[in-house]
Amino acid sequence: MTRKIYIVSTLIIVILIGFVGGVVDILLSDSVIEVANKLGYPLYFFTMLGVLKIIGGAMLLLPKKLDKIRDLAYAGFALDFLFASYSHYSSKSSIEEIIIPLIFLVILAISFFLKNKTTLFRSSEL
Repeated sequence: MTRKIYIVSTLIIVILIGFVGGVVDILLSDSVIEVANKLGYPLYFFTMLGVLKIIGGAMLLLPKKLDKIRDLAYAGFALDFLFASYSHYSSKSSIEEIIIPLIFLVILAISFFLKNKTTLFRSSEL
């Protein structure tokens, strides 16, 4: 059961935030432009953020022996979620926009705390 929770929590971060969120940020969709304007960030910030999200998502998929590199990705995503929540709070966004990054932070924390108890891939799958 622990392994399933770890897999689901990690894949939520990797797929939704890392890969999909990264691509959306890089492509500067209308929603990203709207958020950038609302929060007062330049568009190039989101392009770089998107690249880093994709790299971070890939880093979370690294094998256990590269745990120190994976920890950098966890730290990066944690900072992303904290700063996103604070940015929305500071710009007087809706409570949903403030809470959603914190929900992803909880999912990330679950993945982080379970990563030493199990693995994403079994050794025969590598």
